[in-house]
Amino acid sequence: MNATQWAAWIGACNGTAGLLWNIYTKVTAGPRLRVTAFAGMVKRPSPPKDPKFLKITVQNTGTMPTTITNVTFHTYGSWWMRFRKTRPDFSAVLNDYEGPPYPRPLPVGGEWTALMTQDDRFTTLLSGGMPVYVAIHHSFAKVPTQVRVFQIS
Repeated sequence: MNATQWAAWIGACNGTAGLLWNIYTKVTAGPRLRVTAFAGMVKRPSPPKDPKFLKITVQNTGTMPTTITNVTFHTYGSWWMRFRKTRPDFSAVLNDYEGPPYPRPLPVGGEWTALMTQDDRFTTLLSGGMPVYVAIHHSFAKVPTQVRVFQIS
């Protein structure tokens, strides 16, 4: 192999690596939300009647800011229905909670937390046998970010 062939191989490898890097940065660019939802939380010192709370935390770990536009709850008839993103069996909107109101700008590295008092209907929904999911709708997503609500005993 002479110097011209080596230079051609190096150029071809660098071009391929550059193309792959551009594809990677395009796919991973934008906001990425890390969401956690825990039900059955308590406050100490406790408020009157010692209620339980649902705590939702949203963190933007992506490369661009976004805006939280809505928070909803869903249950599905089966895991297959959730996987296919078909119509949920139950849907509700979070509207009475402690925390910053939405729509809420969420910068890169920013965090948004909501604390909702669990009433009897929500507790019944959690213990109904079907998993409950919380969906975070934001300005850069066509499909909301959904996570399962975990019950703390």
